[in-house]
Amino acid sequence: MRQVFENISYLIGSEDILLGMVQTPALPLFSEQAQAFFAALSKKLLANPQTKSYPDLMDYAFWIRAASVKKMSERYPQENRKIGRGVSFHIAPSNVPMAFALSFTAGLLAGNGCVVRLSEKVFPQADLLLETIGIVLADYTGIKPYLCFIRYPHNEEVTAALSAMCDVRIIWGGDQTIQAIRKAPLSPRAVELTFADRYSLAVIDADRYLQMNVEKVAELFYLDTYYIDQNACSSPRLVCWLGENIEQAKVRFWKELSKLVRRDYEFAPIQAVDKLTAFCKAAIHEHVKLQKDDNLIFRLELEQLEPEIMEYKESGGFFFEYTVHSLKELLPMLEKPCQTLCCVGIEPEELRDMIIKGGVRGGDRVVPVGETNKLTLLWDGFDLCETMSRYVDVGKDE
Repeated sequence: MRQVFENISYLIGSEDILLGMVQTPALPLFSEQAQAFFAALSKKLLANPQTKSYPDLMDYAFWIRAASVKKMSERYPQENRKIGRGVSFHIAPSNVPMAFALSFTAGLLAGNGCVVRLSEKVFPQADLLLETIGIVLADYTGIKPYLCFIRYPHNEEVTAALSAMCDVRIIWGGDQTIQAIRKAPLSPRAVELTFADRYSLAVIDADRYLQMNVEKVAELFYLDTYYIDQNACSSPRLVCWLGENIEQAKVRFWKELSKLVRRDYEFAPIQAVDKLTAFCKAAIHEHVKLQKDDNLIFRLELEQLEPEIMEYKESGGFFFEYTVHSLKELLPMLEKPCQTLCCVGIEPEELRDMIIKGGVRGGDRVVPVGETNKLTLLWDGFDLCETMSRYVDVGKDE
């Protein structure tokens, strides 16, 4: 086993910790040890001025505050009946810097040891978080046996060995990545969570939007899209308009967003080529009309709404637009690949009720603008802590 792991680089932890994790006792759901560790980590992050440079890291630091974690635990009234499954193996994506943080946090709160494979792509906010975790672990040595953050080149043998020893495997990546990793079998009682290719859309009530603080809406939509370059599945790529004053709302919405993009977004020349190429591919097969002021915002107006259009995707401000006369027109778009509905001027509960009554297979989240990348233990329709822990039943109703 040690020979198999010789190509692993340990960012936090060691080979001894990794190999010993299969014997490390599982923790209770929302254990005191885990909560104390995250509270200390939050304080350390929030005290560091560098953290403020990264909104996603700041969000994480607030999310793991003691009061916040305590509130999370209240969603599990029978937490004293649950314990971690054992070892959780987290395979992080290469395009969303802080996805690994959500994953391991849920794993540790659920009571598991966490082996986290990070992408070889370096993100400064991820490095800052790892550095801070290392500092905090010096005072919380009881958590050390539960954490290993690693990197290794693509190696089927290593992935197979880690998969064989884990009780929970969490894969963040595209469909092809998931299929490749699934070639590595799990132990018979292990469970798996996969977060595959998804798409998300925004729904805007034009009339209500025009009554809102449009500058603030632009800031929130920027965070949902440009800040992570539309790389997250939760970033809207289709904008659907509803209402009477749609043309007026469109002009104002894209104008306000353009101001922010010009000010804050670093646009690479290759992105202009990539977006034009994506448009040409879409135009060959679909009825689309290009609406753009410049290369910073590409808008493709659709003549009809079909899920297949979401196969044409690009980063750096590439959006489809469509006008609906009623929310029910969205139902065909809410197939399995659809993840998040971002709403402006519409109550999330209204869209949630539509999804449930429509009996569709997609649309796992409905959130206000600015919250598509909000950290939560409910992701892609899964309760992460619920799935990564197990009940200890005493044989009677409780």
